[in-house]
Amino acid sequence: MKKNNLNKTREPLRRFSDLLIIKLLVFCGFLCGCSSSNNSSSPAPEPVLYQNPYSVGDSINTLSIGEVSRKFLLYRPATVNQPKALVVVLHGGGGTGINVANPGEHPLSVFRAVADSNDFVLVYPEGSLDVQGNPGWNDCRSDAPAHSSADDLSFLHALILKLQAELQLTSSETFLAGTSNGAVMTFAYTFHFPSTLKAIAVSSGNLPALPKAGACSVGPTIPIPIMLTYGTEDPAMPVNGGCVANFGGLCNRGTVISQQETLNFWLSLNGLTGVTPISSIIDINFVDQGPAQRFFYSGNTSLLYFKLNGAGHPVPSASVLTDYSPTSGFQNRDIEFAEEAWKFFEAL
Repeated sequence: MKKNNLNKTREPLRRFSDLLIIKLLVFCGFLCGCSSSNNSSSPAPEPVLYQNPYSVGDSINTLSIGEVSRKFLLYRPATVNQPKALVVVLHGGGGTGINVANPGEHPLSVFRAVADSNDFVLVYPEGSLDVQGNPGWNDCRSDAPAHSSADDLSFLHALILKLQAELQLTSSETFLAGTSNGAVMTFAYTFHFPSTLKAIAVSSGNLPALPKAGACSVGPTIPIPIMLTYGTEDPAMPVNGGCVANFGGLCNRGTVISQQETLNFWLSLNGLTGVTPISSIIDINFVDQGPAQRFFYSGNTSLLYFKLNGAGHPVPSASVLTDYSPTSGFQNRDIEFAEEAWKFFEAL
């Protein structure tokens, strides 16, 4: 009788104990599950931030093309890490090479201030040495024995591809500009590698009259937006075609077609023949030789043309002035080439 009563007394205690154990196991499982879940989820990785490989300001750099080391100056504005564009500027022939980048010394240096205001990286490559030891460009002219025989096309192509990769930019964010021999080289590069560029701008450059074989004779495979500026009294790049810079009478820098024929070529390539341009006159400097006339041809591939009345060979600029000389003529001071080029590029 006592044994049965004892068993009856223990039964509720056993049930209570079993229930308590189950609850403890469930609670521990919950804690373990939470702990396991927390341990299995690692923190989100930090995003990889782009770091521009070039120092702020000017840097002189080299690029090897075969066994030849080529030089270029890169200008990175102080506020720019990831640039929004790449602008490559080609100096003229027979001059100071990349020293055109020195502030205030040449109108092409104005691109620096434009880069500061518009967050792009600016590059001034240096051409190869001509027969007189001056930096210039081996462009598409086949009849220019005074020019260098270096492979400038390969240099510029390799340089542009390298910078696009390093700066994480595409061809739609890459622009090329040049003056004189650098303008004719801009044409040559565009004839060979148009798909690497968005648009080009040239000052005082006509197309070759006797181009080399291949792409130099055929032209670009695709249309490309272009800005051209021409002085109507250019003694170095002949307005009506002929020998370039033929001051010694040797015609050893080759021959070109006329300004109008060059303009017509690009109008045709861009499907703008017959298009009536939107025109305007810019005349802010009353002591130069005449106003600038602006002609904008609108279409799927636009063209902008500045006719610089009374002006000669110098790059037009309102801020960096070039003195008159018999071999270059007068400078137009109504427009700023660098600013006009960037406005054209940015609007595309």
